[in-house]
Amino acid sequence: MATALMSPHTGGDVIKVADAVELFRETGHPIAQRTLERQSRARDVKFVRRGRANYASWTELLKVHAAWVDARNAGA
Repeated sequence: MATALMSPHTGGDVIKVADAVELFRETGHPIAQRTLERQSRARDVKFVRRGRANYASWTELLKVHAAWVDARNAGA
């Protein structure tokens, strides 16, 4: 899986959302791409659109995913 550098101003923290979903699947806590995007927008994570793919900060997606997992585990 490869990620593209979107801008010299964003550094190496940008990842394709679909790639992040695949990485999260490997953690044992899979999340659907639409859910990740919806949860991210609710937390004001900025997306960059390139072609048909959305890209976002890997750090921010990690935070969103962690909060989502915590919320799911609290309800279990």
